[in-house]
Amino acid sequence: MSRNLFPQQLLVVFIVSTLAACGGGSGGGNSNPSPGTSSPASSSTATSSSASSLSSLANSSSGTLAAPQNLTAIASNASVTMTWNPVSGATGYRIYYASEANILINNIASFDDGTRVDNVTSPTVINNLRNGETYYFVVTAIQADRESTASGEVSATPGSIDLAKQPTAQEVLVVELINRARANPGAEAARLGIGLNDGITGTQITDTPKQPLTHNLLLIESARLHSQWMLDADVFSHTGVNNSTPHERMQAVGYQFTGSWMSGENIAWGGTTGNSINLTSYAVSQHEGLFKSPGHRVNILNENYRELGVGQQQGYFMSDDRNYLSSMLTQNFAKSGSSYFLTGVIYEDKNNNEFYDVGEGLNGITITTNSKSYPVYNTGAYSIPLPNGNYELSITGNALGAPVFYSVQVSGKNRKLDVIKTGNNLNVNAP
Repeated sequence: MSRNLFPQQLLVVFIVSTLAACGGGSGGGNSNPSPGTSSPASSSTATSSSASSLSSLANSSSGTLAAPQNLTAIASNASVTMTWNPVSGATGYRIYYASEANILINNIASFDDGTRVDNVTSPTVINNLRNGETYYFVVTAIQADRESTASGEVSATPGSIDLAKQPTAQEVLVVELINRARANPGAEAARLGIGLNDGITGTQITDTPKQPLTHNLLLIESARLHSQWMLDADVFSHTGVNNSTPHERMQAVGYQFTGSWMSGENIAWGGTTGNSINLTSYAVSQHEGLFKSPGHRVNILNENYRELGVGQQQGYFMSDDRNYLSSMLTQNFAKSGSSYFLTGVIYEDKNNNEFYDVGEGLNGITITTNSKSYPVYNTGAYSIPLPNGNYELSITGNALGAPVFYSVQVSGKNRKLDVIKTGNNLNVNAP
């Protein structure tokens, strides 16, 4: 614990603690682990929106403009991204859609929500749709005053991830700081003025890169619940509500441990006797305090972890008969089964520091691969479960200004891919 007295006579406190467990085998290991070895476990929370595709069978004859083929409709949050193959001789395209099936282009206004969109090209994003409503789409090709017959009809149902369950910008920042440390452990130690293995008496941490950790919404939930419980109970401990362990709390929210698994937890508390608190500054300070602590550093840099839930809660915490306005931070690490993930952040680098900062995440972005669509969280982070293989990514959204297309390979570990917007330029960072 460190206490610093400021000129305003504000008392500031920081405390950290760590706990870890592991298990394995087809049975998933011990369901009630005890502290000891490093921790991790994994489960996918990325949700794919509904999508469908259909190829039109229309053929082009002499003097006839062919209908677009291979139409796809990929749903995201309140939007659908449309793609189709180009038509020879076409100078433009029209999209017709409605919330009724079997739409007719010459009578679109008679259908529920019937709409025509002129002068479009592939891909096109249709915005301002209702989440949970199924929409039906066709596309025609245009050349001067000629219009082709309609493509085959496809449908998609926009959907969203509950905003309250998504990581906050501060929670995303903590994960980015952790992934920066995992990408170059020695550099992070030097940045914070310590040796990588200072205070570590057991197995030494190697300076080799560790796979990035991805956000898991269930782990975020378990972390937030424990942070809130510690604030409410005025207790700083890995033993939580009803004497639960970190592993039990992760299971309680629905996270499933299968195969060879690991789980672990770091907790940090920082507070002030002032009447306001900067959660961003505290999140950074708590990351630094955890990394400087040997046991927490082992958890942060455990190469087996794949998923992470960070839960930061603000509230009052009583310690030594003094009430502190506090940032309570819980990190739930996990690895489960054989799932791998593509993860990263999509942000506008407003301060040109080449790193994600609070307020820079871009929202309304969708990542599409293998005809499945994955909405990016409003704070710019994302998590996509992918088995080993090669993937073609399409990253779209009005905030980008232009679509991004990129190829990525997943091979035996998580991959990180960031899209950074600087002015009108878009850059991909995929180490």
